[in-house]
Parts: sequence; structure tokens; C-alpha cells
Amino acid sequence: MKRTKRTAGHYAIALDAASMTSDPRANLALLESAARKSSAFGASLRFDADEWLIQVASANHRPATLWFTVHNDGGAAKDAANRPRLKAPFVTLLKSVIRLSEAAEPKSAAAHHAILRAGRYLHDRLARRDYDPAQLTTRDFQDAERAAGERNPSPWTHFAVAQNLLKLARLVDVYKLSEAEIAYAPVTPAPDYNHLRVGPGRDPGELPSEAALKALPQIAQHVVEPADVCMMSVLELLHCAPWRIGEVLSLPDRCEVVTSLDGRLLSVADLDAETPVRYGLRYKPEKNPDLTTDIKWIPSAAVPLARRAIENLRKHTGEAREAVAYMEKHPGRAWLPAQLRVKEWLEIEEVGEILVTSNDRNHRAYAWLHKNGIAIRPEHVLRDDFEFGVWKKDTLRERELVPLEQARRLLRQRPNTSVFEIDLLKKAIKVNRIHEWLRNKGITIVPPTISRAELEARLLSSNTDVSPDFPWKRSECLLLFPSFFFRRSAKPLRPVLSVMNKDQLRYFLMGNAEQEGVFERFGYTEDNGDPIHVTSHMYRRWLATLAMDREMSAAEVQNWLGHSSELKQVAYDHRTPDQLGEEARQAIGNGLAIGPIAEIALSINEPRERDTFLQAVLATAHITPYGMCARDWLTSPCARHGACAACEKQLIRKGDAEHRKEIERSLRENLILLERAQEEADDGQVGAGNHARHLAREVAVLEATLEIHESPSIADGTYVQLDLDEVVARAEADR
Repeated sequence: MKRTKRTAGHYAIALDAASMTSDPRANLALLESAARKSSAFGASLRFDADEWLIQVASANHRPATLWFTVHNDGGAAKDAANRPRLKAPFVTLLKSVIRLSEAAEPKSAAAHHAILRAGRYLHDRLARRDYDPAQLTTRDFQDAERAAGERNPSPWTHFAVAQNLLKLARLVDVYKLSEAEIAYAPVTPAPDYNHLRVGPGRDPGELPSEAALKALPQIAQHVVEPADVCMMSVLELLHCAPWRIGEVLSLPDRCEVVTSLDGRLLSVADLDAETPVRYGLRYKPEKNPDLTTDIKWIPSAAVPLARRAIENLRKHTGEAREAVAYMEKHPGRAWLPAQLRVKEWLEIEEVGEILVTSNDRNHRAYAWLHKNGIAIRPEHVLRDDFEFGVWKKDTLRERELVPLEQARRLLRQRPNTSVFEIDLLKKAIKVNRIHEWLRNKGITIVPPTISRAELEARLLSSNTDVSPDFPWKRSECLLLFPSFFFRRSAKPLRPVLSVMNKDQLRYFLMGNAEQEGVFERFGYTEDNGDPIHVTSHMYRRWLATLAMDREMSAAEVQNWLGHSSELKQVAYDHRTPDQLGEEARQAIGNGLAIGPIAEIALSINEPRERDTFLQAVLATAHITPYGMCARDWLTSPCARHGACAACEKQLIRKGDAEHRKEIERSLRENLILLERAQEEADDGQVGAGNHARHLAREVAVLEATLEIHESPSIADGTYVQLDLDEVVARAEADR
């Protein structure tokens, strides 16, 4: 059967499609062999295991687990190990694709989870065909997409499954893994959230609200619980510089850096001197793939806030670092209080002091031990003590003879038993109160105990280590906390420690099923009474917007944000149309502008008249994909309906990399469309000529715009307004 040539899109795998044969099962075997030989996720990865512990590409993410199990139908995520496994040979295909895709191009854990989630729907389609991927058909992919919509009606979830089914379909087709030709095309549209937008500007919901910004400083003055103080300290650090949340959470304990203005390294004590200094925090940039660190320099006004936050965090995390340092110094040992480390057996009361704090301590300790599968040795007596008590010579009453003989018989019957459980003694010795009888004989009753070694092993297995991409050890991390530290109803479990994660911060801010968010707890709402909604990344956007509004250079903003490219800054620019208009008016007034508006403005000698003119023609501005729109939308709606490239109101900001990239993309597309329209016009199709002339005008303006960006004679940052009639006339003359 002839196959349609199609590429696998951007989802590449480390295997050459040209090496495949015409036999699907032979190709599946080649795929599996290549995956088993791959070192992606580490050479020690157990390929046949039902769970894969993987490290993701981003440095500050924790290890993630891929569970090759069926869908989670309403159960807790932690129950993944108890769900039925995906069946072979289909699960082998999924594992091979995931491992080879990581080998070809490292991906986030979310990307691997997405492919696995889509694969589960295909797995269900093959139930009646022995889960054989060689029998996949186009209909299977279509049914899987439909099943995804029925199971989870969320628009984004359904769309994501459909897109990942398309990736799998292309792989199956290109690498000839099925007997049938796969011609699957998703029908699920991308969710349309355009109705949520207000004009072309950025969604103001991406910034913290005024109510949130006012509430947090007030809350910070009232929190007293250690967990709340630490959470507020993290938020204070987010206010000091535009971090990514993972960069704050992975800060080392020794993070403070103080230098003189000429770069000489100083101490923190020099902050209190009269000499000007720079203060920064050493951190691991989240998107750096290696172990290199950087310094986030803190603005002078924010230094006291940053220092207070660091001091509070150190105060409440010192014991956690000490516990981890003990475990790092004694491999294989969990941290326990010093008096318990030398004991072989621990009583339930002692375990309860470590695990819980409540009136029913023993009950909760028993529950924890049973839940974690730790064997409990019931109360008992030791043989030597028991034997001495029942054989010692003393005056005995006649009624004691029978139980003593029963005890002695038990000793004779079990000559090698070193421990006698109380339940056994109850059956062997016929007395009403066995505990009282034993105490009268001077025999010590040992309460229920557990193995200290077994407890330590379980506690060690619960500890979460840092990513191998961290430049420092777990004991060197600043935000290191015991388990349950942030759970208001539980005692921190000091032997189990991990670095704080972003979900804990999210629960603190917005709450979850177990607790209220901090705004709700302290009675703060939006001005209209709605709940306050914030995320950690909102503060990064907010600080970036403040920085750009205060006219920091692009290089300074890029350095402060930690971006490798200016292309990403547009996502953080939340200046209002009024602020953008003011920026453009200042640029024109300073001579950094070319075009009709600039020529008229510069011809007006009177400064007040010039300002009045600019205020009239450039009251506001809006960012477009190609530059800046100078139209005042309040007084005149857009006549071109968003077709900005060839609009007379378009201002080109010379050197803007993001705009230039979009112009180049649009020019390529319009050239293709123009060629097709010209062919249709030559064939005499009705209306094709008008369409071709419209596209020719768009192409001419886009080419002229690109020339502006390429011109070495125009300074970066200059606003250029094209004379569209001249541009079009010149283009027609050239043709």
C-alpha cells in the first residue's frame, strides 16, 4: 500500500525512519531495541518497570514519575501504583516513543505525561486486538479523540489530547509501525478565549490586583506562625526582583553576595557601612541546563526587605538543614533524636513523639505505622526474666501451683524461644489478670516496639532529594522544610525533608480542600468583594512592567529578568496605552522618529503647540505584532479590522526583534499567497485581480518595513512611520 509522505512534525525521535522495513512488527522491534539501548533518563532506567522516575530538562524541577497505568478514574493521584498496568505490546511502543523522543530532544515532564495520557486512549481502542500496535488504524485515533472529549470535557485538556494523538499518528505512519495507513487529522479546535481579551493590550488579570498588592504588606505584619512567616518571606523575595518561582525555591542558604561598586567581594557586615555597595542573591537560573549560577542584584530600596526575608527563612529552616547534614554524613541513617539513635527497638510512645502531637498520640502512631507497613512487635516478656520469675523459690499459695506449672511447662516446650508474647501467655497460663500476675512475679512487661532500622529505612525512602542539576547539596538549600511543616493541623515530620515546592505556595495564597488561602483567612478581598486571585509569576510580570515603565534600557531589563533574548520581554510588558503613547511622544520630541507625524511635530517651533499636536494625534498607543498603533481607539475604531502591517497609523520601532520576526513570517506567507493569487488572475478567475493587488500592497509595505529594521543608518529605538503611497508607488514602478 502506498503511504502518503508526511513528517513527524516537531516531535522527533532518535531513530532514522529510512532504516525501517515494510514489516510493521519488525519496525516495532527496531524501535524497542533502540529505546532499550538509549541512555535517555539514565542508563540505569528499568525499561520494563511500570513506573519511570525521570529527571526533566528544567534545572529546578524535581524528579517526576511516569506511571504506565490506565486512566485515573476519580482516585487520588497517589494511588497510581494500584491502578491496572497498560498491556504489552502497546505499552512497549509508548515507552519506546517517550525514551527516544527524550534522546532526540530533552523535554519537560509535562510533555512526556501528555504523550502518555494520549496513549492511554489508544490503548483502550486495542483491547479486542490483544493491544497490538501493528493493528492501529485511523479509526482508532478518531475514536480515541472522541473518548477523550467524553471523559474530560475541558476544552484545553481535550485539545491537548488530540494534538498528542496527532504526534503519535505521525510517528506510527512515518516509521511504518502499523499494517494500515494512518491518515488521522484531529477535529478538536483550539479553545477560543478571544472573548476574554480587552483590545489588543495584555490581559490585566496577568498582574496582581491593587487589592492583592495592598493586602500582602498588611498580612506580613500580622503573621506569627512559622509556616506563615516563611511563606510571607518567599513572597517578599518575589517583590524584590523578578524571579521565576523555581529560582527562589532553590536558593542556597549562603546566597547573599555583597560587592563594592567596582566588583570587590565584601561581607554582609559592610552593608551597614557608609560606603556604597551592591547587594545580590546567588541563585541557579531556572532555564540554564548546566550548574552555572548567577547573581540577582537587588534594587537598593528593596535590600532591607530581602535581608529580612532571608533572615526569617534561615531562622525557621536551620534545624532542617542540620537534620539533612546528619543524614548526608551518615549514609543509610535517617535523622532521629540523639537518645533514640542507639536503641535497637523503639516503643510506640517514642515513635509518637517523632510523628505526631495530639492527645491520641499512640493511636495516631499506630495508624502511621500500619499505613507504612512497619511491623509492630507486640508487648512481651524476655525469656531470662520470665524464667527467673517462675522458678524463684518463695512461699507459694496453693492456688499458685497450677499457673506456675503451666508457665514452667511452656518454658520446657519452647527451649529456644527468647521472647514470649503476652497473647501467648494468656492462652498458656490460666489466670484472670496476666499483667498483674507477671508483675507480682517481678517479670518486666516490654511494651509494643518497632525496629529502629526498619523505621529509619521507611523515613529515608520518603525523603525527596534535590535535582542533580542543583549546584548545591540538599543541606545547603535555604527553603528546606520537614514534611507537614505547612499543614496547619499536623506536626512537622522532621526526619522527612524536602525543598519547598510551588504547589505549597499556591495553596498558601489560594487555599485548597484542607485550608483557606491567606487572603481569605485574614479577611481580604477585591474592592467588589470577589476573592483575590494571584500566582507567583504575576509578581515577576509586575516588576518587569514597573522596570520598563521607568525607562530602563532593553539590555538592563533583559539582564534583570534573566532572559537570554529580548524576544521574551513582550510577554512581560503590561504598560497601558496611555503609558505607551507617552513613550512614543517623548521619542518624537527627542528626534527619535521618522515620518509624517514626526515631520509635522518638528516643524512646530513652539514647544507647547508641539506637545498639543502630539497629544492630539498620539494620545494613546497599542502594541501590534508589527510595531505600535497610533490610533486613539476611544475616538475612532480601527478601519482595517486588525490588519496592521499596511496601516497608515502603524509606527515601526526600529530594532524590535519580536516585531521583526513577525514581519519576516508574514512576508513569507504573503509572498506565497501573492504567487497563487497571480496565477488565478492569469487564469481569468473573477475577483482574483483585486485580491492580487491587495496582496501586492501588503508585500510592498512588509518589505519596506523589513528594510527599516535592516537599515544601519537608523538608530535602534527610532519610531518610523512609512509614507504608504510612496512605498506602493515605488513597488509598482519596480514591477
